[in-house]
Amino acid sequence: MDCDELVISLLFPPSDYVSGINAFKRILNNKKPVDILQAKSEIANTNFDVFNRYINDRLFLDVDLEFDTPSSIFKSLSDAREVLQKDYAKIYSRSWLANNHFIALDYKLSKPDVYWCAEFSDPLILNIINRVRNKKGFFISNPSYVDYVNGHILELNEKNNVEFPLIEDGASVFFLAEYLTYLFADEIIFTNENQRNAMLNQFSSDVREFVLKKSIIEMHPTLDEEFYHIESVELDLDDDYINMAYFGKDYYGIRHFESLFYSIESLNHKFKDKIRIYLFMEEVSLIKRLVSSFNSRDSFIVKKPLDYFEFLNATTKFDVLIVNDVITKGLWSANPFLPSKISDYLGSSRDIWAFYEKGSTLSKFNLKYMSDMADFGECRNQLINILEDYGFKDDNYSFNEDYFIQRLTTLNRLFDTEFKRNSRLIAENKSLKKLNSDILSSNSWKLTRPLRDIRNKK
Repeated sequence: MDCDELVISLLFPPSDYVSGINAFKRILNNKKPVDILQAKSEIANTNFDVFNRYINDRLFLDVDLEFDTPSSIFKSLSDAREVLQKDYAKIYSRSWLANNHFIALDYKLSKPDVYWCAEFSDPLILNIINRVRNKKGFFISNPSYVDYVNGHILELNEKNNVEFPLIEDGASVFFLAEYLTYLFADEIIFTNENQRNAMLNQFSSDVREFVLKKSIIEMHPTLDEEFYHIESVELDLDDDYINMAYFGKDYYGIRHFESLFYSIESLNHKFKDKIRIYLFMEEVSLIKRLVSSFNSRDSFIVKKPLDYFEFLNATTKFDVLIVNDVITKGLWSANPFLPSKISDYLGSSRDIWAFYEKGSTLSKFNLKYMSDMADFGECRNQLINILEDYGFKDDNYSFNEDYFIQRLTTLNRLFDTEFKRNSRLIAENKSLKKLNSDILSSNSWKLTRPLRDIRNKK
């Protein structure tokens, strides 16, 4: 098979990282043969053999990923130089890992005629709460490498009649992965406009202008229908109900389901029991605790996440698929995150209910059901629309306004028990503890005022 393109994706399948899966989706959509540079994986999912039709060769690095530590990066560079003995016309790299971009940069600097396309899934310099990543041990101190790269920056400056800054020894991995990719990649993909603005605003105007000229906006790819039927999953769904599903992994304070919980739990409706919501989440016990106090707890079915092709097939079997934004109000001027699952949902041909943050990229989609997650009234009205669209109408429905206060009390108890006991969520405790205030600050005064009045009386 004739092949002149290399995809650099250390977390490429059969590993189940979202970044690697999105890289493979681009390959399947492009329908052209490629070589893959990836890390060895112990995960064995034979369903990913569907790749073989477009994979010419797999090149493996035996590296401990360590998620972008300098030692892992330089080990990868050394091993990649040994493995990559072919001249490619095009290379593609995608973060996460940032390591992918370092390998692509190294190849580009050694073979300047290659066309390098680089994609950013999310900001690297800034974390999810818009703070600079300053992790101990993630700063590159290697004078010979810095001198080598700076020599190429000087050549770039002379060629383009610009004065881009040289890099310094001791710079962070995350800064270098963004900055050097901006300078040397021939094409840069961002998944949405807010993301591009947030990332480029960290740099001077000349760097921003340089990147804008060679960047494009391209959301996560959606696969053809055939890929939704590679694996068949049995879900035992009852057609007498409206079956909804959320597919995710982790639960944390700035991506939660309180808008959804409120709209369902506060509803008084003779067909309320016709709603079934399946939550596919890693933290099964935690999510069960979150809904355990609900009167409508039987409406929630909590399950472990599915393998990727099982997930694709499952999306075709539910009535409504749920997607929600990360909450960024007070953290970012505009939400830079686009949930990758929306691209998979779009290929399912099912109805989608999006809980969006105002001004986000998700808010601009034309989906059947759209709710501003900061407007509980809008969320509950959308739930009524869904019930009526699926044939369950009740002209005498109402909502329980007291639910809001009851829910906050439950969340306080949960934080002091389940959250603190769960070692996987220790790093998120600050944002989880902040969850109640997030809810209070993001929703309408009609819902929050009764709670403030109660506090004033105490």
